[in-house]
Amino acid sequence: MINILIASENATRLAQIVSLIGECGNYRTTRVAGRPSSLVERGDSLDAFDVLIVDASSLETAELPVVGKLCNRRPQVTSILLIPDASPQTLIEAMRAGFRDVLGWPLNKASLGEALSRIESQVALSGTHETQIVSFLSCKGGAGTSFIASNVAHAIADSQQKRVLLIDLNQLYGDAAFLITDERPPSTLPQVCAQVERMDAAFFDACLVHVSDTFHILAGAGDPIKASEIKEERLEWILGVAVPRYDLVIFDLGQSLNPLSILALDRSNQIHLVLQASMPHVRAGRRLQEILASLAYPPDRTRLLLNRYTRVGERARAALEEVLGMRPYQVIPEDTETVSESVNHGVPVAKLSRNSAVSRSLLALASNIVSLSAGSEEVRVKAEPRLSRFFGRSPAPKLKAM
Repeated sequence: MINILIASENATRLAQIVSLIGECGNYRTTRVAGRPSSLVERGDSLDAFDVLIVDASSLETAELPVVGKLCNRRPQVTSILLIPDASPQTLIEAMRAGFRDVLGWPLNKASLGEALSRIESQVALSGTHETQIVSFLSCKGGAGTSFIASNVAHAIADSQQKRVLLIDLNQLYGDAAFLITDERPPSTLPQVCAQVERMDAAFFDACLVHVSDTFHILAGAGDPIKASEIKEERLEWILGVAVPRYDLVIFDLGQSLNPLSILALDRSNQIHLVLQASMPHVRAGRRLQEILASLAYPPDRTRLLLNRYTRVGERARAALEEVLGMRPYQVIPEDTETVSESVNHGVPVAKLSRNSAVSRSLLALASNIVSLSAGSEEVRVKAEPRLSRFFGRSPAPKLKAM
């Protein structure tokens, strides 16, 4: 997948370009409302992109000298100009400035698709790695979404040796960082969004909690009022710059469905629904499933995580499986004592008690997420058969959404 940055002063055309790119293939887009000069002060942030698309009404608004400097500084970025006047003279001047392609307006989908396909082939030959994005979402508070997201992120970084970024998009109190570290976040997501124009790699790195060399956290708002001030286009820029720097990016979405969480879900390769075996979760889980379907998320991208599972939840589990048409991708057992000690001390549960049932299930989940991301066969999860035998039921095969 290639990362595309689009700059345009026209909001309507900007939306049309994003829509057409989506029809051309599976590409990651980031929008900037403005001319190319608005990108100059963003430093090495442009290193995260493979393509720069400039939408301009004329050569003057295309700011050819500015684009020329950007192309010289970032030769790995391929530039495409969209302009109503695609005459030979315009083509010559644009090519001299560093543009690789000049496409007329109205934009032809076939021409755009061909240009992007050529660039994608070139990027593939260079061996650029593919970042996987995983979201954890629930339909009710207290389901354990933040606990699972933060501990799975730590497990992937620690046991799977991957570079992982956890982004706390929980709109309530954003405490994912405090579940696994006692380090005070140097900055929060709203604070980073407020200074997005000056964000380069060094600035972004300084805003993160460095749990380890391979595991970083962008802390949540911690305040619902401040969380409501986050603008979608600013979060989009942060994702465009940050995502390519990691092997996996994990979102803790809590129970929020809003433009910000939808932006994260749109970019997610896997969506994990965190539910508990109770009748309220059966009803709310079905409604959440319907909402995700209405947003056109493919069923095979969605997986069910059954958290805090005990024997008394057998009947509710059966109802949940029947109503959702899904079987649990992973069962995480109830272990109040171990989990409470983990969250109270701000220590990952795998560090605190690696051999506990909850640690083993989370480590298995982390391994399977990485296996799916790599396109390989998932590992066998041992926690589910053991629980099944303990509760007197035969092991059921794990299914994805049906």
